[in-house]
Amino acid sequence: MNNTQKALNMIGLAQRAGKLISGDERVEKAVKNGQAQVIICADDVSENTLSRYQHYSENYNTTIVFPFDSMAMSQALGKKRSICCITDHGITKKFLSYFAESEGNL
Repeated sequence: MNNTQKALNMIGLAQRAGKLISGDERVEKAVKNGQAQVIICADDVSENTLSRYQHYSENYNTTIVFPFDSMAMSQALGKKRSICCITDHGITKKFLSYFAESEGNL
């Protein structure tokens, strides 16, 4: 199993564990409340959404990554999504470890 599939499995696991928030408004709220450990944004979101979440990432000191397209993310979550965040530190650490293993290329 490659690192991309492992990372997709990890966001599915986070969702089942109740440690994942998805959807634009809910993710924005989680980031502003300090709950988000990492923002996972599809690489094919609109420029406006991309700009807004990069701004949140900088202002709220939250890591943002763009490892998948919205289709792959939606399949992993079982619903149409292009933005989500993980709220658990341990799951976030494991999720981000897949980037380190592949030197940032999922």
